[in-house]
Amino acid sequence: MSLSCPEQCPTCLSPESLPVRQQGFALVITLILLLVLVAMGVGISHVATIQSDLVAAVVHKPVSIDAGETCFDNALEWMSTSAGKLWVNGAGTPIDLAASGNPLAGKTTLADTVPLGQTESRTAQFQNRMGRALYSSCIVEKISSTTTRGTGYEIGTSNGYGVSSFVYTIRITAIGHFNVALNAGAIDQNYWQSNSSRSTLEAVVEYTP
Repeated sequence: MSLSCPEQCPTCLSPESLPVRQQGFALVITLILLLVLVAMGVGISHVATIQSDLVAAVVHKPVSIDAGETCFDNALEWMSTSAGKLWVNGAGTPIDLAASGNPLAGKTTLADTVPLGQTESRTAQFQNRMGRALYSSCIVEKISSTTTRGTGYEIGTSNGYGVSSFVYTIRITAIGHFNVALNAGAIDQNYWQSNSSRSTLEAVVEYTP
């Protein structure tokens, strides 16, 4: 022991003689900083996931809308068939044409977008994308029917009148999907994808057979 430094001088104590609580203080600070960094990383990852889902919803929304519009096209085409004319000229009660066993079950946007009179020549990537766009519901309902009478002739020239025709007001309600896993026409929540999209559309049209 030197004369200039007493044995109990705090500045001369060796690290081994420091209290245990002082030796572990740096470890506590390190753990706190590590916890803060982990929390920031989890938060950033969560925000990035939400933003990615929002972008995917915006990108794929037009495809699900297009699938619903395909229902409109297919429903009007069905009304021109013998079964469709029978329905239109009858009671016209609501019917889901896309339900299992009905004429439009399982229809996709891909089949409706092939150019008329041409064969499929688009890329496999495009066919895969459009093949995942379909409608699970296509409900048609006759709201009203009106008679449009033909134009008559000038008095003294003829006693005939033009042929009358019926104009029907039809409401079509469609549910379009893109990349949505379905189970008996309902969304299977166990297989919902982050880039999936669902749209509900309704159109009221005038139809003349």
